[in-house]
Amino acid sequence: IYECLAEGGITRMLGVYQDPSEVGSIGSIRSARPYYLELALGHDAIFIHAGGSEDAYADIKAWGVTALDGVNGPYCGSSPGSNLMWRDADRRRNLGYEHSVITTGSTIEEKFATYSFRQEHKDGYTYPITFADDGTPEGGTTANTVTVPFSNYKTGVFTYDDESGIYLVEEYGKPYVDGNTGEQVAVTNVLVVQTSCWNSGDKYGHMEVDLTGSGSGYYACGGKIIPIQWSKPDRNSPFTYTD
Repeated sequence: IYECLAEGGITRMLGVYQDPSEVGSIGSIRSARPYYLELALGHDAIFIHAGGSEDAYADIKAWGVTALDGVNGPYCGSSPGSNLMWRDADRRRNLGYEHSVITTGSTIEEKFATYSFRQEHKDGYTYPITFADDGTPEGGTTANTVTVPFSNYKTGVFTYDDESGIYLVEEYGKPYVDGNTGEQVAVTNVLVVQTSCWNSGDKYGHMEVDLTGSGSGYYACGGKIIPIQWSKPDRNSPFTYTD
């Protein structure tokens, strides 16, 4: 799950799934921004969204992104399972129209089987990260709490639970709760990428986020943290993290 700064000081999240079939409900599905497209391209992924900024629509076309749009495309229905996405009546009534588009992992799997676009990685694509049984960094500093100040409005807080060996996630001073399970969201790995973020200056306050090049950051796992370097040489390349 990538969490990135968006307009107004809030953040939006991009979930990346190798196999979405058992994921459950996914949403709300929101509109595209160019830097989310860059993240998707780095995974050679299919990008699901509902609307987008003018820049994002231009980049989808220019960059050749396989993007399935629930607002200006044929992928949104009016009832569960009627299309790749649909507007949930309860969310529309209680949370607002823009927060109502959802899907499920099983629906993605079912609908993708009927689509004709490429669903295998392109020739030569490799992803430079693998998972270890224990990723606790050697020589790391104790990190019982990791705070990520995205803006004056939003700070992410990750608190290590020694018993389970995972980080519990908070936002806005409260536990961040998984809508499928009712449990607090918990993660094993916390990667913090430090880069330039700035207001584009348009009337909507859209943000620009620099994801190409290299920079510094942090990696936390097992209650320990180390400084890292990240690199992403171009929009189509995945992130590489090094100590």
